[in-house]
Amino acid sequence: MAHAGLGRFERKIVMAILAVAVMPLAAALWLGQRVLHEAYTVGVNPQVVQQLDQGLGLYRRHLSSLREAADRTALAVSGDHMLHLALAVNLEGSAPGSSGATEVPDPEGVNRALARLLVRFDNIIELRIRDGQGRVRGEARGSGGALRLRELRLERPLQALSDLQIEVTVGAPAGPFEDYQRAGEMRRIVTTLQRGSAYVSGFYLAVYITLLLSAIAVAVAVGIVLSRRVTRRVSQLAEATARVGRGDLAVFIPDDDADEVGELTRAFNDMVRDLSESRERIDYLQRVGAWQEFARRLAHEIKNPLTPIQLAVQEADRAYKGDDAEYRAMLSDTRTIVEEEVQTLRRLVGEFSEFARLPEVRLETADLVEVVKELANVHELRNEAEREEGLLSVGLELDLPTHPLRLEVDTMLLRRALDNLLRNAVEALRAGPVTARARMFLSVRELPSEVRVEVRDSGLGVAAEDRTRIFDPYFTTKSEGTGLGLAIVKKIVLEHGGLILCCPAPEGGACMRIRLPLKGALLGEVDDGAA
Repeated sequence: MAHAGLGRFERKIVMAILAVAVMPLAAALWLGQRVLHEAYTVGVNPQVVQQLDQGLGLYRRHLSSLREAADRTALAVSGDHMLHLALAVNLEGSAPGSSGATEVPDPEGVNRALARLLVRFDNIIELRIRDGQGRVRGEARGSGGALRLRELRLERPLQALSDLQIEVTVGAPAGPFEDYQRAGEMRRIVTTLQRGSAYVSGFYLAVYITLLLSAIAVAVAVGIVLSRRVTRRVSQLAEATARVGRGDLAVFIPDDDADEVGELTRAFNDMVRDLSESRERIDYLQRVGAWQEFARRLAHEIKNPLTPIQLAVQEADRAYKGDDAEYRAMLSDTRTIVEEEVQTLRRLVGEFSEFARLPEVRLETADLVEVVKELANVHELRNEAEREEGLLSVGLELDLPTHPLRLEVDTMLLRRALDNLLRNAVEALRAGPVTARARMFLSVRELPSEVRVEVRDSGLGVAAEDRTRIFDPYFTTKSEGTGLGLAIVKKIVLEHGGLILCCPAPEGGACMRIRLPLKGALLGEVDDGAA
């Protein structure tokens, strides 16, 4: 039973987990505090700030020089003589040096002049000439190379043509700009850290302590959960063992776990199942023994008066010498009825006597495959004879191992039990609708610890509520019969150390499944060398 508080075993597990968790975490706390202090001292100090300031100054001077170079380039382009000459030559109605017209009838000539400037100045990305209305009068664009560039667009008026201006897009490597931005961000971070060094150290230390305490709390919680789980399962085993001791063999403990406790639970369930099967076997054999004694006495009590009753009726029939035909017919009918009923009672007495005289099982080593084959031959001979009498022919299909299967069995009694099952299957098939697909199946399968024998048919089957009672003596679902055949079968199977049950067959009818232990294996115990 699970208790609300922690048991002694649970407390021990929790304390062990707590000790294992606290010692390394405490050492990690001390070491982490020292490492954080040293790391902060090394990373945030005046020397680092000074170096960052010097680096920012260098970046600023470098960027200023790039800007100045871009201005010089734009100025040189706007005053280029060849560009002015190309523009002047291509202006409609204008001579060189004129500035009156803005139409360019041959823009390709201007573009070629711009392209020569791109070759001359390798830092130019694009050149574009616009008029006073913003219209493009000529343009050229370079490839820019494979490097990432930062573009700077400058506008300058053309000195000889006042109504035109040129846009010069200069490219500079983007790396220095990005480095300058990162250096500025780093400088701001270091400044912030300097101002809040005490706060940052304390904050991270508090966070670290919180994490450590959370880890300890989680470890303790996990310890409680694990210990509670283990102790609960052990308590279940203890309680189940006590119930078994009181005679309750319906106990079952879930055994889904794959650890040692799970293995112990499965072994316990197997033990209880074996005990339950043993008790059921013993109880059934005791009941059958009592029914055998009852059948013996009943057969004796019925058998003794049958002959006098039959003789008395026959004598009364012979002794009448009168002429009353109606009375004579009544005597004759009475004699016939009594003789028929006496024969029925004699048949019942024979079945009771056979049941009462059922011998004990005498085990000897035999090949089960050969036993089944001999039984199949007998069935075929009987089936042929019954077919000639006009009865429904029922074929038998075998599914047997290809190798001998040696078991400790009583060959005569086991053959009798299987033959009884085959006869019952034939009667069930003949009692149902007549069909050409009426078939029986007899299979033998070798499993790791047992041999499974099944007799199946394609008939109507057995109702679910009758499957557990069908092996009880004197219980039958037939209109005729004493209900002793399956009781005899079960007694024989149980005395072989096996089990038998009735279940639905895949073919639609009933399946009588017999489980026989392999040599050296009984009630689930397996002998690997017995195969």
